[in-house]
Amino acid sequence: MIVDRIGKIDRGVYMVGHRAMPVFLVDGDRPALFDAGLAFLGPEYVRQVQRILGNRQPAWCFLTHSHFDHCGAVAYLKARFPRMKVVCSQKAARVFGRPNAISLISDLNRFAAGLAADLGVDPGNTDFEPFHVDVTAGEGDRFEISTDVFVRVMETPGHTWDFLSYSIPRRKLLVPSEALGTPDESGYIVTDCLVDYDVHYQSMERLAELDVETLCLGHIYACTGSDARRHMTESLAQSRRFFKMVTTLLEAEAGNIPAVMKRVKAYEWDGKAGLRQPEPAYVLNLEARVNTVFRKWQASRTPDQSPIYAKTAT
Repeated sequence: MIVDRIGKIDRGVYMVGHRAMPVFLVDGDRPALFDAGLAFLGPEYVRQVQRILGNRQPAWCFLTHSHFDHCGAVAYLKARFPRMKVVCSQKAARVFGRPNAISLISDLNRFAAGLAADLGVDPGNTDFEPFHVDVTAGEGDRFEISTDVFVRVMETPGHTWDFLSYSIPRRKLLVPSEALGTPDESGYIVTDCLVDYDVHYQSMERLAELDVETLCLGHIYACTGSDARRHMTESLAQSRRFFKMVTTLLEAEAGNIPAVMKRVKAYEWDGKAGLRQPEPAYVLNLEARVNTVFRKWQASRTPDQSPIYAKTAT
């Protein structure tokens, strides 16, 4: 089953907030939130979590990575759920300790609030605020949410260097966010290899080996059953297709990255209906994705095959 709306996904598993920027709740003796979306959606996350948990509080908030749209409401959630512990990687914790990073995350959350009307949400006046990381985690660490039910940490870099995915083997549940591909409403899957193509692909291969029945993605969708397993396989296939498309275009455009980006954008983004990344965010990510492929393509060429033009977009 493909789940494209807020509410229950499976037994004890919920998507809350808004499906464009979801937070996932896994209930248990010590309930867990996964990611913290955007700052302006903070009140909505809290209302929906309280509707499910009643007077109980989440024990954990597990962050997958340090991007602004996955950590925006942490401070708001912490203020309403003071016993909740925030967990992320050491690399992400270092990002959250940098004043320039906090300034950028704040600015991007403020910009995102301008999209509230398009999402049918009241933007309110909830701004991003810095927050304290309670626990840093790495490969193989485990956190208990119920007796004999543990969240297992997996280091899955490639989208960012600080990326963690979370698996609950007992429930066959996986929260990979953007470590796997993200489908748009047409079904096209974007594989966001923002820092390194091979590293991202290897992380997806690791995740695809897991026995998964419930898959919580970074945006818009969750999947269960055969659709979850199909999405993991298709993410790998789409990553290979994207690599082939970009390398073919790099050859055709003599390494001209802006020209390649224009052609990829026309295929992936232009004219598409439904929920999708805002254009500035899409273009920024696209440049990073094309550059990771460019570096691999360039490394495979002999010196006399070096590209004529490789200037990145400005």
